[in-house]
Amino acid sequence: MGERPLFDYLLSLSVPVAYSNNLSGAEKVIVTEYTERAVRIIKEAHLINIPVLGILDGVKSIIAAFDCRFEDIECAEGRQEFAVIDTDIPIFSGLETVIKICRGKPFGIVETAVPSKLDAIARAGSGDILAVCNLIAPSMHGNIFGLNFYMASELTPDAKAIIKNFLEL
Repeated sequence: MGERPLFDYLLSLSVPVAYSNNLSGAEKVIVTEYTERAVRIIKEAHLINIPVLGILDGVKSIIAAFDCRFEDIECAEGRQEFAVIDTDIPIFSGLETVIKICRGKPFGIVETAVPSKLDAIARAGSGDILAVCNLIAPSMHGNIFGLNFYMASELTPDAKAIIKNFLEL
């Protein structure tokens, strides 16, 4: 659900996807919009254990679904930078600890408002949180992931591997 360009990018990778706005028959969900509907779908997917990948504005929906807050920040949106990732997280499996990414939307997660239900799984060199994952118990990650990277950009060379890892969950 969300931006058509990402859907088209997934199709270019020969990923079997359907463009839909509900969970009917879904095995996995990719969200790229920040709407009440997206927040509701993420909450529903969480309840019935369907993996979710939130990208760009989809991260905002994940943050809202887990009662966190985000704020506008100054950042180099659309520019390549390095991200330090947690390679123990399944979507980052097989990647180096530091990867190149194309920085996403100019917002940041208010770290003091991050509940025990979310964990930072990637950070920029500045310390900004670039990716999150839900926690199902202390230090035990779930299957809802949010990435503030432009996945369809050549400036995020590991995007295909990340999406492949998500689809293999």
